[in-house]
Amino acid sequence: MSRKKTKVKVLPTILTAIAVFVGVLAASIILQLLFSPDFKGFGRDSGSSDDPQKYQVFIIGDSLTYGASKEIEKAIKNTTIEAEVGRNMAEGVEILRDKIDTGGLSKDAIIVVCLAHNITGTTLQDAQTIVDMIEPGQSLVMMTGHGRESMEPVNELIRSFPNIYPFVTVADWDSTIAQSPSLLADDGVHISGNRGNALYADLILRAIEATQPKP
Repeated sequence: MSRKKTKVKVLPTILTAIAVFVGVLAASIILQLLFSPDFKGFGRDSGSSDDPQKYQVFIIGDSLTYGASKEIEKAIKNTTIEAEVGRNMAEGVEILRDKIDTGGLSKDAIIVVCLAHNITGTTLQDAQTIVDMIEPGQSLVMMTGHGRESMEPVNELIRSFPNIYPFVTVADWDSTIAQSPSLLADDGVHISGNRGNALYADLILRAIEATQPKP
């Protein structure tokens, strides 16, 4: 009888020791993770400490950008918008050059160019020139245009940039608004109403969040 009682007492002791060992091991692993510089959190929503919105954002745009400026400013922090009706890519080159020459851009600025709609006076070289003007540490978002076949050559060029330049991110307005054409005015180009402007602003925000700096 005494042997059986001894075995019954020993079993809970062993189980308790195992539980304590497992607990200590788990706690050690969790602490190593938490204090590791590469640890990004346990869940998708935990986020990164490197918030893209803390950087200076400089947006050069046309009439669509101008119309959506209030929504853009609500959605994106630290934003300066230079938008004008009818502005083309060639004018964008001059605006960006002036901003660089006057020291108006921080070394880690995010530049957003929304100038693919006004083709007259624009060449594909203008888009390439803007890419070439981006300095190390900065990043570039380029938006495609929608509504006319004449925009396709520049759209194709813009879509090709990320394959060559990892610091370029495409905000594909052409593909995005094609899924919601009712948000456009009768001309099929300009935005009609706040819902379309909010979609435009959100597209820019998501592109900014995906940017990578130029090495």
